Amino acid sequence: MKRRRRPHAHNNAPGRMASHFTREGTPKNGYRTNAEAQSAAQLAWTLNGAELDTYRCDYCHQWHMGKRLRED
Repeated sequence: MKRRRRPHAHNNAPGRMASHFTREGTPKNGYRTNAEAQSAAQLAWTLNGAELDTYRCDYCHQWHMGKRLRED
């Protein structure tokens, strides 16, 4: 039995799929473990000063990085 691919969604998709895509509408890089995602986030901070958090994606069940939420 063939596995079907999930349809691509746009970056303005509501809910859980929106966190899977960048602002440009392309899928974010996925990491198998939180440790891998945290290493990539640390590298982004070292190279660019970008403060990123890691989270588990409900759409693809991999780990992604995203900007930290402001706590004003």
